[in-house]
Amino acid sequence: MRRAERLLRRADAWILAEEDPRRLAAIRVGLCGLLALRLAIADYSVVAGQPPALFQPVFYMRLFERMPSQEVATALQIGGIVAALLAAAGIRIRFTLPFAFACALVLNGMLNSAGRVIVGDALLMLCLVVLIASGAAAGEAWTLREPARRARRSLRRGSPAGSAGLHARARPDARYGWPVRTAMIAIALAYFLAGLQKWRYAGLPWVTSDNLRWILYASSDSQSHPNHLALFIANRPLLAHAFAGGALLLESCFPLALFVPRLRWLIIPGVVAMHVGIRLALGLDYSAQWLTVLIVFVNWPVVMDWLRGATARRPLPHGAPG
Repeated sequence: MRRAERLLRRADAWILAEEDPRRLAAIRVGLCGLLALRLAIADYSVVAGQPPALFQPVFYMRLFERMPSQEVATALQIGGIVAALLAAAGIRIRFTLPFAFACALVLNGMLNSAGRVIVGDALLMLCLVVLIASGAAAGEAWTLREPARRARRSLRRGSPAGSAGLHARARPDARYGWPVRTAMIAIALAYFLAGLQKWRYAGLPWVTSDNLRWILYASSDSQSHPNHLALFIANRPLLAHAFAGGALLLESCFPLALFVPRLRWLIIPGVVAMHVGIRLALGLDYSAQWLTVLIVFVNWPVVMDWLRGATARRPLPHGAPG
């Protein structure tokens, strides 16, 4: 009992640990920018305005009697893109972020109500829920409001505009930390549950059988031109088994990235490589998923500080003014 209590306290201390507000802001910029991009490149006209007979609503889309019209889809797409970009800039985030999320929720629901469930944006939407729950904390750093706010303060004080205002808001705090780690937990659980389902319904034969090989053959046959990468893997049974085992291992062991930070250098690139390989071999686009993983797990303020320091230490070219 005491051991369980200690584990719970350690987990609580990890989730509620203080964090640099810039890291939460980086996640806001990344996720909202990715949401705007996904809304911009998706084609919702293929399902908008479909006859009621073709409308197969899932979950919350049962609130609609029929598929939304083309005009509604266009309005939601434009409104969602604008709101997502404003949220990325930290402008009225308590309104713009939920509005962009709601637009994307309906538009993605339209695609999923046409007879085929598409989960490519599920992880992005899940992390956006965490970002919405963080409230105003996600918009307290790296916003377009900061330069104007510092300029106004400097005018009032009669001093040149500096970075004092930014430093005053850049103090680490727990309310910046729990959204970051909650998003990390959500991602880890998503991958772990995907692996658990494979163990539950297929088990080890998911790796040892020829299931992946037949998927690769079928994918290559369904495309207008032969997929040489898919055929290269499918024609080599040991290589196909290795890829299947590596994918299952990555999904099953993803939660270790939460507790052993050094393993992130192995697991995160492995997940990115897995999704890029799926795209090249099967033509399935999971870019929103692996980009969400990078946005959440990489400590971008540390990366930017390192790049800034490396640039500052770089020697000037010969003959350049000092």
